[in-house]
Amino acid sequence: MKILLTIFLSLVFTSVYADDTPVIYSKTVIKIIPSRPRVSAEATEQAEKNDNKKSASNVIKDAGNTKSSDLFPDLKRVSKEFTVEVRPLSFLEQKDFISHQPFTDKEGMMMLIEPAQVAQLKSANLIGKIDVLFVSPDGIVEKIAPDLVLPDLLEPIDSEKPVRAFIFLKAGQAKDSDIEPGDYIENQLFKSHPVILQ
Repeated sequence: MKILLTIFLSLVFTSVYADDTPVIYSKTVIKIIPSRPRVSAEATEQAEKNDNKKSASNVIKDAGNTKSSDLFPDLKRVSKEFTVEVRPLSFLEQKDFISHQPFTDKEGMMMLIEPAQVAQLKSANLIGKIDVLFVSPDGIVEKIAPDLVLPDLLEPIDSEKPVRAFIFLKAGQAKDSDIEPGDYIENQLFKSHPVILQ
């Protein structure tokens, strides 16, 4: 039995590594931390009731003089975690790369850009719709491109600023997880951030 298992494993590894191209692949957990709390409709309505002379936006601007629990009683943006595959950006350009299985709600793929630079997201053979986060070298989400179908992408999307990674999530996940530009990614692949108290 051990002999058969050894033969089987040697065949598998021989077929996987027959090509000279190294397989670069790992997984890591990223935590997306909100940059600011969200104002709920109830909080805005309450602010209007509390001060008829000021608009709700002015009351919210004066939040420094008001306890945060008064302005944001029920709704707080919370951190979200995703398990992502880590690959180089060149992975999408491989000729033998045909497709990738669609992601679940808590999965994704992170394409690293080394060194960090202004980069373009181009068409690639990736199954299904995705949300793409453009992430700066210090882990800030610079922008979000929602509901993309990469094979149908006619024009590249420019990052406009230097980015360290593109993070691919299941389509709709940015909205469902309340991810916004300005949020940041906590992971050892990005520069550390000061702790933000919320």
